[in-house]
Formats: sequence, C-alpha cells, structure tokens
Amino acid sequence: MNIYLEIPDVDKHFPFRSLVCGGDDLTYPHWHKEIEIIYVTRGKLNLGINDVPIRLEQGEMQFINGGDVHYFLASPDSERVVIQFDLNLFQEVAALGGNDYSLRDLFSEMEFSSPGWPEATAARVKPLIESIYEEDTQRREGYAYIIRARMYELLTVIMREVPKSRLRRLPKFSEETTTQSRETLERLERIFSYVEQHYQEAVTLGEVAGYMGFSPYYFTKLFKKNTGMTFNQFLTEYRLNKAKWILLNEDLPMSAVAEAAGFGSVKTFHHVFKEATGISPLKYHKTISGNNSARMQEESPGADLYDREG
Repeated sequence: MNIYLEIPDVDKHFPFRSLVCGGDDLTYPHWHKEIEIIYVTRGKLNLGINDVPIRLEQGEMQFINGGDVHYFLASPDSERVVIQFDLNLFQEVAALGGNDYSLRDLFSEMEFSSPGWPEATAARVKPLIESIYEEDTQRREGYAYIIRARMYELLTVIMREVPKSRLRRLPKFSEETTTQSRETLERLERIFSYVEQHYQEAVTLGEVAGYMGFSPYYFTKLFKKNTGMTFNQFLTEYRLNKAKWILLNEDLPMSAVAEAAGFGSVKTFHHVFKEATGISPLKYHKTISGNNSARMQEESPGADLYDREG
C-alpha cells in the first residue's frame, strides 16, 4: 500500500468525519482526496504541507486541500480538532447553482491559514467547527442534518469572506510535481523512522545523512527546508517528548528517564529539559502527578472522605 495514501473511514453517502488528536506523536507524510480542517484547541502545533513548515497557535485553523501531502511533527501539550470531508458532501446543492464555479477551485484558491483571514471571519468559523465536532461526538437525533447545515454555512463563509491566497497555486498537481513532492517527503519519512528506531543511541547528523545516502550539507538543507528546524533541534525535541511521556506515565529515577529518552547523561537531560520547559524534570513529574491526583479527587467526591476514614 502506498505509504502516503490515507483512506478516511467515511460513509460514501455522508463523506465526513471528525476526531480529536493529541500532539505527542509524529504523523508521517500522507495524503487523501478529502479536504481536512485543523483547529488547534490547545498549545502549539507544528506541521508541514507540501514541503512548507507551518506553526499554528491555539485558536488558529488550517485548511489542507485534497491531494496535498502533509505531516505533523510531535507537538507536546497540544490538541487539535480534525474535520475531513469530501466535496461530494455538497453535490446536491452545487448542482442547483446553475453556474460553472468549481468548489475544488474554491478550496484550491483560498487562504488556507486563519491568521491570514479577517478577525471577524475567523470568529465566525470557530463556532461552526466546534458545533460540527460536538454534533458528531454526541450524535443526538438529527445530528447529520445539523452537521450538513453547519458545513454549508462554513462553505458560504469561505465563498464570501475568506480571502484568496497571496501565493499563486495550481488548482491541481501535475503528475510531475506530485511525484517530486512525494519523493521529497518519502525521504523525510525515512528520517523520522530512523530517529524512532535509534533515538536512544548517540545519533549524529553525519550518521543519518550517510544512511540516507546524502552529504551532510545536502541533508542539512533538505531537513531544514521541510521541517523548519535543524536535525539536532528535531532530535532533541523528539527525546524531550519521549522524556515527558515517561514522566507522565511512569515513576522512575531521573537517571532511568534520561537513559530511556536517549540523553547521554542525567546532567545533560536536566539542563536541556529545564531550558526547554522552565522547570526541572523532577518538578515536572511531581507537578503532573499532583494535578492527576487532584483531578481524580475532583472526579470522585467520595474518595477524599474514604481516604480519611480508611
């Protein structure tokens, strides 16, 4: 199976789905014919679309056109609502329009990132996305009608208010440009896989460049262009994400956490972690553990009484 092709699990009679994704994991480069909307509900999100790195802040939105190759870098402490839909969702009403205006062209020519929209437009789109996701999650009677109605509202806002992109874009990829883009991103996928397999070792840029068959100079340019960061920055961030996951879910000595996350020493781990987060790994662990305990007590009002009486 082509590693880039994703076939979303949607009903052909109602080609739509929504989901929530956390930012702790990499999502490898992939594409699908459905249009995708990303709405960042917490934290900051790093992604790439057709070789262009993008950083979204909380509350910002990004449209990804059908056929565009995209990936998500690990973005800890972030969360995003994802909506995917096929243009067939609008087929019946589009046929009544009586003109040759192409919805595919509309989504190809629009400004994809909400920071490029008027504030009032972004303020109109957010509640539509929130309502669509809520209806799809709760699935009360008639939810599909509400979702379709909200999607038509969203389409109208895009038609009337979202500006066209300042960048000149072809409405469709040619076979040549599609192949070139996928070749580049296939290389990126191999780099991600290598890091996943070897992050606990003393990985060097030269080693990975050699694995890819590139000179260090070419590898450095390729990686920075497609991720917006250097390879060493990416590797450090990846190890930090692993360390945070361990600190969130396990109660281990800091030396064991450092080793499991691929840091050469506890001293290096402590320095890098504190520089990135502002607190030490131990304090991070205690803070998270304390928050989890408090949350559990809030969710179980009788738990505190039980502990005192037991």
